Amino acid sequence: MVQLNQFKLECRKHCAVFAAFTGISVLTNLYFLFSQDQDLSFVFLLVNMVIGILLPVYIYLDYYREFFTGTMPINHLLPLRTSALFGVKSAVFMLGLILVWLPSLLDVFVNPAGLYPQRIMHSDNPALGIAYLVLSKLCSIPAGLAVMGLALAAAKRLRKPLLSHLCIALVMVLVVGIQFALVVRNSWHWSIGTSAAETFKQYANLLTVSPVSRVQPADINESIQWSSVGMNLLVALVAGAIGRYLFNSRKYEILGK
Repeated sequence: MVQLNQFKLECRKHCAVFAAFTGISVLTNLYFLFSQDQDLSFVFLLVNMVIGILLPVYIYLDYYREFFTGTMPINHLLPLRTSALFGVKSAVFMLGLILVWLPSLLDVFVNPAGLYPQRIMHSDNPALGIAYLVLSKLCSIPAGLAVMGLALAAAKRLRKPLLSHLCIALVMVLVVGIQFALVVRNSWHWSIGTSAAETFKQYANLLTVSPVSRVQPADINESIQWSSVGMNLLVALVAGAIGRYLFNSRKYEILGK
């Protein structure tokens, strides 16, 4: 019951932000769905890139205020473990990120120049391509949130503010950097925050990467990297488990909670 009430409170708290970004995403995708003006195509790319940057920053700052600086101590007086509070917040953020992402599927499936009409529909197994398109995105979200939580929980164990902030940066950069290196290791070139018709987008945590091989595969399903999905799942589980342990330590919990 406490978790449900807290979930409702978090939804009300963040509803306006995610609704605004979802509305911008819907309007942008609808405009370029019916507009043939390629001169403004860079705006579509720019909007997606800005959303992809601002939302993770917004989420991180909320986590930072809640679990690092403790600007909302009332939440820590709830009969709710800190790991459970982090889980409730993360559930709200996951739903919000998915809602913002869904309008982008208009460009993928409905736009005649989208990825589905151009490549996926002509593959040997369109259902496999659709499944990968969805699962790769959905698995990247919990990985990103779990790493943020782990970084903040680990940094809280350090006494010096400088060391704490270095710890946050090191954990996030190290994990995302390793994932990124593994995603692009066999590619000819790559781009960040964009998509390409040649291949499926990959996700190194919340980072969107489009690796392109020297020879474009005839079947887009040949560019599927289930290993990247597995990496995100592994990161989500491992970072989530370690973060849960740290969040439930004496640095966060009070006696009798």
